[in-house]
Amino acid sequence: MKNVKIKNSRLFLSVFFLLFLLLSLIILSSCQVRNAFFKSDKNTLTTAINLNSGINNSSINSSINNSTDNSTDEGINTGISTTPETIFENSDKDKENKLVFFDYKKIKIDITTSIGVKIKNCNLVLDYFGNLNLLGEIENISTSGKTNLVLTFDFYNKNNEIIFSDTQPLTVNYLMVSTKIPFSYTIKDTDKFIDIAKIKIGINYKDYYKLFSGNAIARQEQFYYKNNILHIEGRLINIGESKVDNLILLASFYDKLDGVVFIKQGYLPKNNLMPQEQENFSIEVLLGKYTPDFTHYDFEVFFEDSIKMP
Repeated sequence: MKNVKIKNSRLFLSVFFLLFLLLSLIILSSCQVRNAFFKSDKNTLTTAINLNSGINNSSINSSINNSTDNSTDEGINTGISTTPETIFENSDKDKENKLVFFDYKKIKIDITTSIGVKIKNCNLVLDYFGNLNLLGEIENISTSGKTNLVLTFDFYNKNNEIIFSDTQPLTVNYLMVSTKIPFSYTIKDTDKFIDIAKIKIGINYKDYYKLFSGNAIARQEQFYYKNNILHIEGRLINIGESKVDNLILLASFYDKLDGVVFIKQGYLPKNNLMPQEQENFSIEVLLGKYTPDFTHYDFEVFFEDSIKMP
């Protein structure tokens, strides 16, 4: 009987040990499977992070290369290269590319004829700052004075369609017989002038039949160069019979084809003169990259009688 109990105990222990061993194997296998899945997820996550990091770095590098401005923290974190700065920069590059192929010298200038007033010596100049300047002169070839002078401009593309139109009053109120006045019209917007193929210029005015009793004339006395500056000096004289007011001296500078390339206003100590009174004037022109090349110049003086003009 005692031997039977011992055998049963041993059998029970054996079964218990087998169950324990089986349970241990199950637990161990479960842990290994979980670790395998964990490692797989970790590798997948690492790969995703690396890929995402590569995209971000590529976008950041693209953003840095395509923008002259410093990127913001938000732009770097999101990795978006199409920021407003980049869009504007790309737009600026498009304009620069268009300007490379833009030849303003091919733009046709069409002048509307007008009885008694002549538009002449017109020229287009692309200045150092990238502005397109339309210059020229208005000459009174009639037997009466002109007033209320207003220039009209119509800008056409290559399909002869109007891009835009504008007007510009002249800087003086009166243009007397046999006198001329320079004008300058500037287009700063590249989007406006880059498609221009033709410019039509006209002039509106009213006749003025009264004669001035004052008469201011300009006389050049000397010119010289100093410190890369052209100095032009002279004298204004009122040879008329009455006082003149609102004196303005304008100098036109021309290229070898007589096209106006730029305009300078002379310095006057005062803007009025009594009969037979004189005053000095001076004009200074800084020579260099900011000033278009010129071959000669001329100037004209404008004034009004001291008596209020109707």
